[in-house]
Amino acid sequence: MSVQNILAPEMGQQKVTQSDITRALGDFCLIRLDNGDEAFYYNGFWLASADGESNEPSVLGLAMRAARAGGKHLRCFELPVPEDKEWCWDDVVTALACCAITRDLRGELIVTGSETRHGRGIHVCNDPLLSGINSNLWFPLNPTESWFSGIERVLMMNGVAENVVRIDSLRDCAAYHDWKVVYNRKVTH
Repeated sequence: MSVQNILAPEMGQQKVTQSDITRALGDFCLIRLDNGDEAFYYNGFWLASADGESNEPSVLGLAMRAARAGGKHLRCFELPVPEDKEWCWDDVVTALACCAITRDLRGELIVTGSETRHGRGIHVCNDPLLSGINSNLWFPLNPTESWFSGIERVLMMNGVAENVVRIDSLRDCAAYHDWKVVYNRKVTH
């Protein structure tokens, strides 16, 4: 997703409420810009940030621990730095909320799938909620459902996705498969 695309003039004219921002960001959200700047939001409100150029400590650890403690999914956005030299975090979250209003919010995850003598299953990589506390949580899949259907079902069941758009193969071998999963984020009204 591009900040330049979401900061189009027609989008900036939409009235964005705090409720819109909360829906777009979710309960726990980390935003990282390509210059290393980060911001952590809880229920749509800014909690902490780090300036990448001044080597401030990352807020990722704080965000992951908070999401895990709350038993929620940590939404992560990686975006380019806004073109406006005088940008602020409010500009970024307002643009993200505009995307949510137009339902143009997509997310990506890396998912590993494996078939063993114990059955078929998937593991969501590097996600504070879906990876499990020790990064060893596997979701069993019905042997009759496709990988696509199984991944979509797990993401929808856990409130992460509205639906899966596509899965792109990253690695295929005899023991496992790795995919990049692109999904539409769940946006509630």
